[in-house]
Amino acid sequence: MAGSNLGRKDGFSLVEVLVALSILAVGLLALALLQVTAIKGNAVASKWTIATELAQDRLERFRHMGWDNIVSSNAAGYNTGTMMPVYANLPGAAGETTAVKQAGTPFHKVWLVSSNATNTLKTITVWCCWRDEAQNWHRVMLVTQRSNVGGT
Repeated sequence: MAGSNLGRKDGFSLVEVLVALSILAVGLLALALLQVTAIKGNAVASKWTIATELAQDRLERFRHMGWDNIVSSNAAGYNTGTMMPVYANLPGAAGETTAVKQAGTPFHKVWLVSSNATNTLKTITVWCCWRDEAQNWHRVMLVTQRSNVGGT
């Protein structure tokens, strides 16, 4: 009986260990790539959030301005037909003379103010634009209306 235990093999073969290590390496590589993708996604989301906050800040400034002071930014900064910024004109012709630099990225704000026929309602459109690492333009557009019913 004692001799029958000698033929029994316990443990793993070298091939089994190598296969297990290969599967583990592929899994860890996939997790590393997922982490890189998540970090890039967070960076993009951060820029969209900053642009939205900057555009909202511009709208809040209009909320506290006198009625006659609510005017459009430089006309070269936007195209009223397409309701889009003219990106080629942004760096020097943005509504604010210098671009706001947040998180290492310059953001440009441009706005369009249009009045109704009786000049009692103004529609304010604000764009906040920036370029990504590939030099592609992105924008956030916010629109609000302000009335002058009370004459203020």
